[in-house]
Amino acid sequence: MYNIASNQLEIVDAPYNKRGKLDTGTHCNYRCGFCYYFNKLDQVTELDVIKQRIDYLAACGMTEADLSGGESSIHKNWFEILDYCVEKGLGVSCLSNGSRFSDIEFLRKSKEHGLTEILFSLHGYDDESHNKIVGVKAGWRKILQAIQNANELGIKVRINCTVTRDNYAEVDGKFVDVLRQFKIDQLNFLTLNYWDDASSQVALDYKLSTDHIKTAIDKIDFIPDIRVRYTPFCYMKGYEKHVYGYYQHIYDLTDWNIAVYDQRIRPEEYVGNELKQLYESAKRQRNATYKKNKECLNCKYYFVCDGYEKNFEHLNVYPEAGDKICQVLS
Repeated sequence: MYNIASNQLEIVDAPYNKRGKLDTGTHCNYRCGFCYYFNKLDQVTELDVIKQRIDYLAACGMTEADLSGGESSIHKNWFEILDYCVEKGLGVSCLSNGSRFSDIEFLRKSKEHGLTEILFSLHGYDDESHNKIVGVKAGWRKILQAIQNANELGIKVRINCTVTRDNYAEVDGKFVDVLRQFKIDQLNFLTLNYWDDASSQVALDYKLSTDHIKTAIDKIDFIPDIRVRYTPFCYMKGYEKHVYGYYQHIYDLTDWNIAVYDQRIRPEEYVGNELKQLYESAKRQRNATYKKNKECLNCKYYFVCDGYEKNFEHLNVYPEAGDKICQVLS
């Protein structure tokens, strides 16, 4: 295994992410098979802890809090969390399974308390497929209603689709047809990783997932921004502009700031050294999860590509010849 170094990268002075991920706890009302926290879904984080996390994001100069669980919207102090974010000068977005937002009055009240954007977890393409993936019977009906409600109320909609054995064959078919009925600002495809409690039972070879993802991209002309996260560049030839790994993440203004994610960096260390800290965080997190093999050394994307999941053994790679790219945004 080869170390995925970053010392050849040129730090690019460009707008970087100031949206901090606000962890509201792992408590969730769904049971997605690929969830990182599958064995922690009953754990509730108290409001005072969440407020401390909000204080930290504000001290680090974040301009927005991206609420994530678990399912943040089921927290007993949901509206107080929104209010405190606003009080601290933070815009508010969230990641959601859509269950609570299927009630338009609940969503309307959430908007009144500061919520402006939702990243919906939409993984299936019909009632049976989606409900199987998320582990509840009403998941499909509720998320479609929630997205419709968000469109009606003028709340920005983004979509996450985790591509697994359960849905890959239709991400370029029935899944695309579902998306057509909504106004969607961004679509993220995530090829499955093995972090934490994510189940290897639904993991899928990169080639199977990316073959369908590329076909889906060709069909989707109604969503302005499509991204494929944490996927080797060599599996996305011809579609490299859609790939977002750890270093691309630094400049991804729609996702979350990786340097302040786990709050290990003190605000006084981060402020004034943001890009340096972001690059160091990307390197640390990338090396913890991904690897490259000998063939990767010959690829022009060697420095800007994450590589592939350490749990994927004997993976074929397809190096792209050419001079090494040393700028993340190239």
